[in-house]
Amino acid sequence: MKQLIKLSITVCLFFLFTSHYANAQLLNTSGKISLLRIHDVGTKYGPPNDQIDSEVIFQLDSQPTRAFGFQLRDNNNKLVHQGMVDLLRDALANNFRVHVDYNNIPGKNNATIIRVWITKN
Repeated sequence: MKQLIKLSITVCLFFLFTSHYANAQLLNTSGKISLLRIHDVGTKYGPPNDQIDSEVIFQLDSQPTRAFGFQLRDNNNKLVHQGMVDLLRDALANNFRVHVDYNNIPGKNNATIIRVWITKN
């Protein structure tokens, strides 16, 4: 019985934390950085109905109404995300083009990225 309860709780938690991205599409965009913001953990970005829980926020000139972000926390992605911050800083300093893959949730303007790369053109 205890195992059944644990399994039920695990399944509920899984759906609770993954349902936010259930309707998300993985999309790609590119542009030059028009905003780069880094703020404290947990302060989030965006209005209550369109928030992303990210410490690194940036906007691209090609999509001025959208913001993109990712977390910069002490976890398994720490080194990768620090590398992403470094790429964004280089792109801003050198006016490079930024390319990102992001999870798009229909009806939302703010999105979490999963990948970033830069090009000189």
